[in-house]
Amino acid sequence: MAGMRNVLLRFLLLLAVVGVARAELSLISDKLTMDALVASSAQWWQAQTGGLAHSEFVLDRVSAPIGMTGQLSRAVSFRASGDVSMLQPQDLYVDLQWRDSFRLRAGQFLLPLGMDAMTPPDSQKLPSSSFLASYAKPTGTRDVGILGSWAPGRFSVSAAVINGGGANLKDDNTSKDLCGRVTFKPLSAVDGILALRAYYGRPDTADTAWRTLAAEARLVHGPLEIQAEFQNLSAQHIRNNMAYLQAASDRGVLKPVGRLDLTLSNGGVSEWMIAGGLNLQPVSDHFRATLDCTYHKSYQGNWSVFGFDIRLQAWL
Repeated sequence: MAGMRNVLLRFLLLLAVVGVARAELSLISDKLTMDALVASSAQWWQAQTGGLAHSEFVLDRVSAPIGMTGQLSRAVSFRASGDVSMLQPQDLYVDLQWRDSFRLRAGQFLLPLGMDAMTPPDSQKLPSSSFLASYAKPTGTRDVGILGSWAPGRFSVSAAVINGGGANLKDDNTSKDLCGRVTFKPLSAVDGILALRAYYGRPDTADTAWRTLAAEARLVHGPLEIQAEFQNLSAQHIRNNMAYLQAASDRGVLKPVGRLDLTLSNGGVSEWMIAGGLNLQPVSDHFRATLDCTYHKSYQGNWSVFGFDIRLQAWL
């Protein structure tokens, strides 16, 4: 209980600091806007391997990503963000935008690696990590490079040339990585999209390239939101197909969500995870408590993990 009280105290202290910063920046909100998230979680899990069981209760560190977006002119903007608890930048880029819906971005940014990997922290419905987000790119979902995007009507096209080494690292990769994503809204009267994406690169000095091809779909109908992704991955020591299906409902204060992740290796099913959660927003639209229960099973590794997670987060 003492550990839980310490987590809550740190959470409330950081929330107060963020609130003060927001008040100060409101004076220049026409040119500079701020977003911030303060989050902390507690987890209990039990793992079984070869008939042996081990359980543990973990209090995660407090995360506090804070970002600023500035509009220098009609066509030029910038963004800088980072987690103050780790003292490392996340986004650090400049945007150039033309009238014909074309945008050019240079710096360190979030890559177009699918709906799951691109979901901001304050919009994540489950604390559980996704197989797809962790295997969409060998070195994380952010990198340094140049991103071009074009959004004419119902189509949206994004393509990037990046270093491939990951975030906050120098450019030491002689063969650059490429990634791209195309989205399409089939019907203007329906809130839904279809997308295709790909990634090609050579992490480190591996002889075999890291290649992914994926398809995505999302549909929103009333309070119900359904999204799914399927990805084929081919790398030096990894070849598999991965998919997930997630359904969530917005019932005001209560927001239930369910999800199934599945990985198919060369020989068959290698691992799967089922998760169910409940998002509660009883106080404000800027505060959420998430209760999450997961069961993760690996057949080839002969292990399973069952766990509970509670997460508190507040954002601007």
